[in-house]
Amino acid sequence: MKNLILVLCLTCLSLLSSAQSVKIEGKIVSGEDKMPLIGATVNVKGATVSSMSDIDGNYVITADAKATLVFSYISFKSVEEPVNGRNKINVTLDPETNILEDIVVMGYSSMKKAELSSAVVTLNGGQVTDVTTSDIGNMLQGKVAGVMISNSSGQPGSAAMIQIRGTGSISAAPDPLFVVDGIPGGSFNANDVETITVLKDAGATALYGSAAAGGVIVVTTKKALQDQPTKINFKTNIGFKNALQGNFSMMNGAEIYDVHAQLITDQRPEELRDRNFDWLDAAFQTGNIQNYYLSASGSTGKLGYFVSTDYYKEDGTLRNTKFDRISSRVNLNSKLASNVDMNIRINYTENHSREASSYINLEGAYGSMPWDNPYDENGKLARISGDTRPDNGQPWYTQDKRNFLYNEQYNYARNKSQDLVADLQLNWNILDWLSFSTSNRASRSNYKYSRYVDPRSVDPEYAKGYLLNNIGMFSSWGSTNLLKTNNNFGDHSLSDMLGLEFGRGVDDFTGAAGTGMPGGMDGLSSTTPFSVAGYKYRSASWSAFAQLQYSYKNKYFLTTSLRADTNSRFGKDTRTGYFPSVAGSWLISNEEFLKGDNIISFLKLRASYGVTGNSNIELFRTMAVYALNSSYQDKVGAVADRLANPQLAWESAHMSGVGVDVSIWKRLHLNLDVYNIDNKDLLLLVPKPTSTGFYERLENAGSVQNRGLEIQISSENIKTKDFLWTTSFNIGFNKNKVMSLPNNESFLQKYGSTSVAQQVKNGQDIYSWYMPKWIGVDYVNGDPVWEKLIKDSDGNVIGSEGTNDYAQADLQVVGKATPEFSGGFSNTVEYKGVGLHITGNFVYGSDVYNYTREKYDSDGAYMGYNMMSLKSGWNRWEKPGDVATHPRLARNGNKASNSTSSRYLEDGSFLRIRNITLSYNLQKKWIEKLKMQSCKLFVSVDNPLTFTKFSGTDPEVNMRKGDWSLPGLYTESYPISRQFMFGFDINF
Repeated sequence: MKNLILVLCLTCLSLLSSAQSVKIEGKIVSGEDKMPLIGATVNVKGATVSSMSDIDGNYVITADAKATLVFSYISFKSVEEPVNGRNKINVTLDPETNILEDIVVMGYSSMKKAELSSAVVTLNGGQVTDVTTSDIGNMLQGKVAGVMISNSSGQPGSAAMIQIRGTGSISAAPDPLFVVDGIPGGSFNANDVETITVLKDAGATALYGSAAAGGVIVVTTKKALQDQPTKINFKTNIGFKNALQGNFSMMNGAEIYDVHAQLITDQRPEELRDRNFDWLDAAFQTGNIQNYYLSASGSTGKLGYFVSTDYYKEDGTLRNTKFDRISSRVNLNSKLASNVDMNIRINYTENHSREASSYINLEGAYGSMPWDNPYDENGKLARISGDTRPDNGQPWYTQDKRNFLYNEQYNYARNKSQDLVADLQLNWNILDWLSFSTSNRASRSNYKYSRYVDPRSVDPEYAKGYLLNNIGMFSSWGSTNLLKTNNNFGDHSLSDMLGLEFGRGVDDFTGAAGTGMPGGMDGLSSTTPFSVAGYKYRSASWSAFAQLQYSYKNKYFLTTSLRADTNSRFGKDTRTGYFPSVAGSWLISNEEFLKGDNIISFLKLRASYGVTGNSNIELFRTMAVYALNSSYQDKVGAVADRLANPQLAWESAHMSGVGVDVSIWKRLHLNLDVYNIDNKDLLLLVPKPTSTGFYERLENAGSVQNRGLEIQISSENIKTKDFLWTTSFNIGFNKNKVMSLPNNESFLQKYGSTSVAQQVKNGQDIYSWYMPKWIGVDYVNGDPVWEKLIKDSDGNVIGSEGTNDYAQADLQVVGKATPEFSGGFSNTVEYKGVGLHITGNFVYGSDVYNYTREKYDSDGAYMGYNMMSLKSGWNRWEKPGDVATHPRLARNGNKASNSTSSRYLEDGSFLRIRNITLSYNLQKKWIEKLKMQSCKLFVSVDNPLTFTKFSGTDPEVNMRKGDWSLPGLYTESYPISRQFMFGFDINF
């Protein structure tokens, strides 16, 4: 009996001991450099108890004395440590061989970097959001080789144009396809981005078929990790910005007075020399910028969540312009069963913007005479409608008899849009080697654009006022279904994917305009009807695709794919396009002769070929169209407006390329790519004989070739416990050539109704400037001189001579808008919590046509506009023998010297420091009482320096053709700004 009691007592003591909890603390560091790992997860194995390391790598957790702790961190191997009654456990985590950063998300699938056979570049969210802007294109500028991004406008909310590996289309210029969380299309906020991957060659993009001619940008948004404790992130940017005028400056009152004194005999009052109203200062202002972001993520049991909200507000530097956006996201992931996962994602965005109410605002800011003051003696804006001011009877010297600042009190142009996107994704791991996923997306967006011209203002188009309301709604639904297999047998690995994708969309638009309303009344009911427009389009598409991936001994990799797309934009016999691809790579560093090499740690050779398509045209272009905008005897009349083309088919891009990836000393990483892209069966407006009753028809005709070289380099120059220095550099060279055109006949692309044009011709760059060639200034009499070609009887050019008669100057190719190369760089230095980050981008060899000089550098042709000051290195002809850049001044112009010619074609090369950020991570002892994991303070400046010879406000110009734009054309555009920001980033 005593023995039994003793055994029971010992058993109870043992049970009590085993149930005893202990407080464990310690430090988690990297095995690579012994630096602390911030945010490493500590879990009690088999339980829901968890903790996280702080900024110094320290953690605290309470667990059973006999429990096992699991230490994990992204990119590092997990470690399990039995507690065994210990109160202190320090852990070293070694880098994972196949780290998460080496996993590249390709949209439909993911792949290890070592297995990639295509040209791709991946950036994390922090690399993208270093610049303060609302547009993802501006954030990517200068960060990916071969990706040229340009934004010619400083209008808040304006989007940059993204061009990947040159321009291959003439009429149907393709934008890159965005794939958000595995589904083509969608919307996102940059602060929610986990990674962005740019797919550049057909080995990666052909799987997306018709939408991928302009490349693919894959976006993954943030989500909670398994067993992740709640994390809260709050960050904000607050600052201000000022417009940058570059090398462009207008004359002051005295300077323009002295010019006019040389041109007119009836001298103006000398008091005008002292009148010097600063129109730019009146038109522009200091704009404020605010951005607030809050997110929370974590997991409870089988449910993981990520929620965020973001508010961005930006006041424009041009008065009465602004932009604000609010966006929210909810990402939920749940385990419905041991082999079934579900993801639900919802993203909502609402934008409000206000633009300049008219183009005359920028014209007035730059062109108004400094002798004119927009304010009366009481400080109120004066209404100008003639040659004489109504307040004091004085002359109004500016050629345009209006005061745009007065107009802007009443007029506006506003835009409001809303966008809602909802995803439902189910992943079913049927077997170890077989899985199925279905991703379904529904989206709905709407917008309203309003332009109002008050009858109290003075407008060159609408004397009695004008109101335009455009309302549009778009809804779509799509489904992507994937069946995947993955098998390993011996040295072989084989995986394949079958996919079926289909979707529908409805585009509904209504527009109406009216005139003649009372002042201040901006409702259509108070107007006289002026115009009505509207349509409702339904579209549909479906796609089937397959991909096969094979690897042998983790050295040799092969990927093939085939996609079939059907689109309602084309005729019933040509709606389906087929897009194949093949890509292969050799991981040379895994060969025996390089294994363990201390110098070359990674070396891979890649090659790919594939075809993608382009369907970027309006709906129903295959059909004949009748315009119903005429009437006869009070009945609607139909007039033939467009020729049918039932054979209209896909434009295709045939891409081939080879590349090399190499890492040296595990610190220097180099990616080199050479490519060739042949764009065939271009969707082109082909001229037709006037006998048909039409001028042109959209057809598949012509081809364009792009060839290029891309270099991307990154390095860790120094990496110690307290000091880190990294750099990156990329550069892309691209040569564009038109290979064929219908009947080998060239044609012109023009800037509206002007004579500024580019010639599209076989053998030339697609953006070749075509105009008279400027030779210079006659040093004897100061006349302008252009080139006149001398031709033989057969029309062959045998020489040239100068002429001062513009009508005799010959039109010829004088340059190209396409740059020779472009690229970017970054440099980051961190020391004991202090960081300095610098990024920049550059463009070289582009010819930019400065259209503003035709008016502001006109040698006296426009007496009613101010003139631009001669920049350094320019000089005006004054007497015989002068070697000058500018002709003699003459009233009403010097023999058409300001007419379109290569005189105004300038070197658009530039080097821009895009961002400088100085940051500091606060020490743990300062923030631990506030329960913070980390707190970073920073100050930054965007666009602090630009180095260029260009005489305009900014050499970064639009590179997309439009009705009132040409690639490489500079006009009176909204100038970009220099931004000064302060902010902080806190993690709890």
